[in-house]
Amino acid sequence: MEPNNPIQPPVFNQPAQQPQYQQPQYPQQPYYGLPQMKPQMGFVEAIKTVLIEKYCCFKGRARRSEYWNWQLAYFLLSVVLSVFNTFMMFSRIETLDLDDPFSLYKSPGYIVMAIVMLALILPNLGVTVRRLHDTGHSGLWVLSPLVFYFPMLWISLSIKSHSGSSMGGWIAIMALCLIALLAICIILIVWLCRDSDPRENQYGPSPKYSA
Repeated sequence: MEPNNPIQPPVFNQPAQQPQYQQPQYPQQPYYGLPQMKPQMGFVEAIKTVLIEKYCCFKGRARRSEYWNWQLAYFLLSVVLSVFNTFMMFSRIETLDLDDPFSLYKSPGYIVMAIVMLALILPNLGVTVRRLHDTGHSGLWVLSPLVFYFPMLWISLSIKSHSGSSMGGWIAIMALCLIALLAICIILIVWLCRDSDPRENQYGPSPKYSA
């Protein structure tokens, strides 16, 4: 009788089978000790946060997705209001009094646009201050352009009263103020585009990274 378990002949030119070991499953650890990143804030969520939850909030921090999604919504709304104002102005152009310098500002479109823009000043300033806090900078930097804007405005309004050799000096001062204003605006834009500080700072915990 043949044996139940016959001996199999050796198979050549085949790689030896290695024993299979199950890789142990380790929990995900933060890279270099940094906390885990939260999902980005969406467009609608950013609008809801700025307009409803934090309408007049100048404390805490705001991540980039919240700030720039809000700025996109603010820009789109400005375009819509500008188009509406232009349409309303041309629809009543026959009734405009060109001798009245305030006639354009009496347009219903301009009044609506002015009311909406005034209502959005506080939330827009608030989210900008919180975004600066998120990068570790004081929110007072948002007022820094005014340091040079108001002198430029005063010079431009009073420059007509100056004549002669002093005119060149006033123009030079105004040019220096303009350069300083542009430099501050560039610095602010760079800060507003920076990533969130992953650690807690003096303004609160990071809104982008969870502990």
